[in-house]
Amino acid sequence: MKTNTPNDAAAQFMAQGQELMNAFMSGAHNCRQTQLDLLRSILQKHGHTQFGTDHNFDDVVTYDNYRNQVPLQDYDSLYPYMEKHLQGIPDQLVSGNPCYYATTSGSTGEPKYIPVTTEQRSGAHKGSAMLWSYSLACNSPEAMQGNWVVIVSPAVEGYAPDGTPFGSTSGQYVKDLDPAIKAKYSIPYEVYEIADYDARYYCILLLGLADNNVSLVSSTNPSTLSLLCNKADDMKERLINDIRLGILDKTLVLPEAIRKLVEDRLTPNPERANYLEQCIEQDEEHKLRPIHYWPDLEVVATWTGGNSATFIDKMQAWYGKVNIKDLGYLASEIRGSVPLDLNRGDGVLTIEDNFFEFIRTDEIDNANPKTYLADEIELGSQYYLFFTNKAGLYRYNINDIVQVTGFVGNTPKIVFVQKGKGITNITGEKIYEKQVIGAVKQAEFDCQIQVNFYHCHADLQSNQYKLYAEFEPGYSTQEHAEFADAFELHLQKLNLEYKTKRESLRLQPAAVHSLSFGALEKFKRARIAGGVREAQFKTVPLSMDKNLLASFTVETIYQSLSIKESAA
Repeated sequence: MKTNTPNDAAAQFMAQGQELMNAFMSGAHNCRQTQLDLLRSILQKHGHTQFGTDHNFDDVVTYDNYRNQVPLQDYDSLYPYMEKHLQGIPDQLVSGNPCYYATTSGSTGEPKYIPVTTEQRSGAHKGSAMLWSYSLACNSPEAMQGNWVVIVSPAVEGYAPDGTPFGSTSGQYVKDLDPAIKAKYSIPYEVYEIADYDARYYCILLLGLADNNVSLVSSTNPSTLSLLCNKADDMKERLINDIRLGILDKTLVLPEAIRKLVEDRLTPNPERANYLEQCIEQDEEHKLRPIHYWPDLEVVATWTGGNSATFIDKMQAWYGKVNIKDLGYLASEIRGSVPLDLNRGDGVLTIEDNFFEFIRTDEIDNANPKTYLADEIELGSQYYLFFTNKAGLYRYNINDIVQVTGFVGNTPKIVFVQKGKGITNITGEKIYEKQVIGAVKQAEFDCQIQVNFYHCHADLQSNQYKLYAEFEPGYSTQEHAEFADAFELHLQKLNLEYKTKRESLRLQPAAVHSLSFGALEKFKRARIAGGVREAQFKTVPLSMDKNLLASFTVETIYQSLSIKESAA
């Protein structure tokens, strides 16, 4: 049997990419029909499921039927069906059972299990990824010439009660790559499965720094890319020594099989080690930066929309002004857009994979807000996005706000703006209001301390959650400090992604800002002066709005302990 060579794989990839792009563009010029055909197909395939029976899918003939018979959904409303799937009971949300679950943060602290079907994984996930890669190859052929340093999470992080795996869809995609394409990846997939953060980062950095032919670097969040650079600079002597000798630090904690895999990729390379030392000497601040050690780097692939834009400048201080290829509107629940251009954050809606509905942001609080189809939304306007997909999510509210930036044919191009109500997100953790409320309540109980008023601010500049709190008078500074530690600890317990981001140092420990007495009254007066009716006044447990901090007078700041101390 003939072995597929990298050149063969590249030629096959370009041919398949062109075919996919032609079909994608054809659909984009007939948005309404493409969307209605998709909806009809989904309802026919899953009409016999429990959800389909409960909502009379068999009676749906038009979109108006669907809208009238199926209320807008969220994870909580779908969970009773999902729970049965997790136990192995078929035909609940989808025909049969999901083949995989993507996981993401849930409002209760438990992860959300997002169903993935075989059809979706082989079609929507791989197809959209190929369109993205094909457009990259067309826009920057040079990015395809060298090797790629790609950061993903493990494909399998555990198993549902019925034995179905769950984890990261991006990790699954990398794991399933054609071997010839996978050969371009500087980091073998198994490295992403290393449980110890320090060991995982070290192996990624060692293999990446040892490679002098890197043309693309990718991670969903630019803050991760900056963090890796900081770590590389902090450990530069150690890393360069290992590259010089062709070894992997023996003190690292990782499985022997993965250690051997990494060591097999290393050979003594004093020439590369000397080059890296020269990079440090020539840098004005004597830092080790990828702009120097990867001179052939053409593209950084990452998110640029929403909060991610805040981190781009910091990232470019390390990587230089290279081209950026946005990864698109992408979440565990959906791959919602495919960016086709470099240095733009917008992408074309994936109308062949997801049936989209939209509600204007200024109409979302109406008793019966109007929903708009994809070909009805307007340039420049912002909307809450809802979708129906091939894997059991129906009229699903992902609580995201997007903006229309243009059109391909009559299909919109969108960019992610921000999470909707009640959720903040600095670097992927997605904190819910109810999690902040729960962490405060539990910290009050643990410390036997009373908080009269509080507001949690997600601070993009410091990568930190700051709890502004008015305590009942009479407590000591020691008690306030203990409360800060307890709040941090319980926020980690309530949100697994927050805990992960803290462990990996992408977020700083939470800080409690003790406010002067009367803070609640001052806050209320400021809100009313700003136009809020007194009868409608509410406190705001969680926000990213700096304007809400204007009335606060901070007396003392209590920084919680480090992750290892607070979790002890």
